[in-house]
Amino acid sequence: MRYFDAATIRARLPWPRMLDAIDAMLKDDVAAPLRANHSIDVPGEPAASLLLMPAWRAGQRIGVKLVTVFPGNRERGQRAVNAVYALFDARNGEPLALFDGDEITARRTAGASAYAARFLARRDAKHLV
Repeated sequence: MRYFDAATIRARLPWPRMLDAIDAMLKDDVAAPLRANHSIDVPGEPAASLLLMPAWRAGQRIGVKLVTVFPGNRERGQRAVNAVYALFDARNGEPLALFDGDEITARRTAGASAYAARFLARRDAKHLV
């Protein structure tokens, strides 16, 4: 199984290719059920959260973004939110790759906005903000 860090994701997934992938995903039959949110007790600290965000294309790939939120980490100078994205083969369940969840989230959020702008912005617009 491979791991793709933030720098590798940026280098191997240029914006035009990513926007094409978002376009295909929005037009294809992708299952994306509601995310699961689990509260985790942390003795002496605020409760933590575990978020599970699955999506899949039948017979192709299964992906799950896993996010932990530990509010008490801020007091120790640690990150409160951490994430990874796990990708599996949907034909046999074999794990294929892990991705840096922060980079995937940032790119997906910005990518979805850019994708929408393709259709919502005036054709003669020179600036979006």
